[in-house]
Amino acid sequence: MINRTSKYALLVISGGIALLTSGISSCFPDPYSVGEPDSLFSEYILVWDLVNGHYACFFARENVDWDQACQTLKPEAENLQNRDQLKDICLELLSKLEDQNLILRDSVGTRLDSWSEGDFLNWDITVWKDYMQEWFQVFHMDLEAYGATLINTISTDTLGYVYLSDLGDAFDMLSFYAVTTAVQDCSGIILDLRMCGGSGSEVNAHYACGRFIEESVLSYYRAFRVGPGRNDMGEKLEVYSYKNGAWQFTNPIILLTGRFTQGAGEQLVLLLSSQQHVTVIGDTTAGFANPAVSFNLTEDWSIEIPSMVTYSLDGTLLFNSGIAPDIFIPASEADFAAGVDPVLDAALEMIVR
Repeated sequence: MINRTSKYALLVISGGIALLTSGISSCFPDPYSVGEPDSLFSEYILVWDLVNGHYACFFARENVDWDQACQTLKPEAENLQNRDQLKDICLELLSKLEDQNLILRDSVGTRLDSWSEGDFLNWDITVWKDYMQEWFQVFHMDLEAYGATLINTISTDTLGYVYLSDLGDAFDMLSFYAVTTAVQDCSGIILDLRMCGGSGSEVNAHYACGRFIEESVLSYYRAFRVGPGRNDMGEKLEVYSYKNGAWQFTNPIILLTGRFTQGAGEQLVLLLSSQQHVTVIGDTTAGFANPAVSFNLTEDWSIEIPSMVTYSLDGTLLFNSGIAPDIFIPASEADFAAGVDPVLDAALEMIVR
């Protein structure tokens, strides 16, 4: 094991997509009723209707009767007393589709999950912070980015560590370019996407990957919902990786993934794993690589609905399965309880060989 004090430069980035708004799509047939204007029941119907009109993954959930899901909860929805009850019943409704990217957000942007697989996560925020505090010297910090650097004691190399926590609302390209410049001359980089959850933005995935692309190649396929029918899906479209910015980092990159890597984070994995200088280690991703569009419900909350699906190059729909790493690194609760991050330690050993 190589001493951790010999390792790397750190960056923490977060990301985003603008919210879109929409009114009721009028997909509910009689005898559905939205009740009185601005009633809690009307908002419940609005949630059902927006999903009915825009959700792209119905064809992958053929066992879900979306009409029956609404009818089952309708008596309770007609007697809602407050917004907390409305939130709970909407989350219960959305949970029928078992999609980690189908979520609500409150007025301050807090993510309200409708469903989670409950898989073991191969990272621990407390252990991660301990690693950062013990082994790094901060060189940059603001609301979007955090950085530090160390020199490899075995050689004269400077090694980099880049952490992407989100490809959603907080992503800022200027900060991303400014901070990644700090690792431009590193001999190798660890790119950590284990905490990159949320649906995020496909555009931001492309912005981020462009910094690390050596060759533009076909990376994955996508398909959009194109009609009012729940299974009205368009044809598969080719998606390529492209260079972005004045320079690209093409030295070895160790890419860390896990069960929390989802949405645009998974698309970033597909884009980067197409490159010869990138090795993916850790655990299989979440399998929900379908960035969402956000619709305002009221001033207090919004809903994010995946309107597209992603396929790997072999045709696998990433709603049903995630992206397996090149090298699986086992991690357990006992590891993190002991203050050890096996995935990060494995990456550090690989990057300094």
